[in-house]
Amino acid sequence: MSTTVASWLQPVELATIATYLYNKDMLVLNTQLENIPVMSLQSGTSLGKVTTPIIDPRKLQIVAYHVVGPRVQTPSVLHTIDIREIGPLGYIVDSAHSVMELDEDLVRLQEVIDLNFNLVGKQVIDDNKKKLGKVIDYTVESESFLIQKLHLGQSVLKNIKHSSLIIHRSQIVEITDREVIVRSATVQEQVGLTQVLNPFRKNPALSQEATQRHS
Repeated sequence: MSTTVASWLQPVELATIATYLYNKDMLVLNTQLENIPVMSLQSGTSLGKVTTPIIDPRKLQIVAYHVVGPRVQTPSVLHTIDIREIGPLGYIVDSAHSVMELDEDLVRLQEVIDLNFNLVGKQVIDDNKKKLGKVIDYTVESESFLIQKLHLGQSVLKNIKHSSLIIHRSQIVEITDREVIVRSATVQEQVGLTQVLNPFRKNPALSQEATQRHS
């Protein structure tokens, strides 16, 4: 049975969905944007859910997501430019046509897929060859899907889930198949991963507090 927008928001009208959605230009952890439903405005139904992101390392940007679900019979993708909004419902798109079958017509996207680029687990070093840690997550700007910050875990830390080094995209010098190289003169900040805004959090007070931290 498909999930309808009405079942998420009853008795709220479909036209008022926008009032439930987050403010644009938020910074969101990538792990909070995976396995999220894709909802159609046209039909009011769930089209599936996104899984792994497709990252273009040349832009350091998520350009699409793989999509799976009962209604998805062939390998399919959702381009991030086709996402209208993100919020408690998930990814809001115009219609089922936004979820596209992955075939030879998607030439540019296939070129990115063939790069087989995975950011998580990538070693980060500075330009003096000093190892800083490995990428355990990254922060995405929710309007453009540009990757803004890398969260690094270090083996010397006892609990890397709540504390990590942060690398801003402006500090990155080069990205290769094996590692990310950053400027050695940059200052690394420490921050808890839970401090990054979660657009799917239902507590509006917490969401407002997180927005103020990133304003």
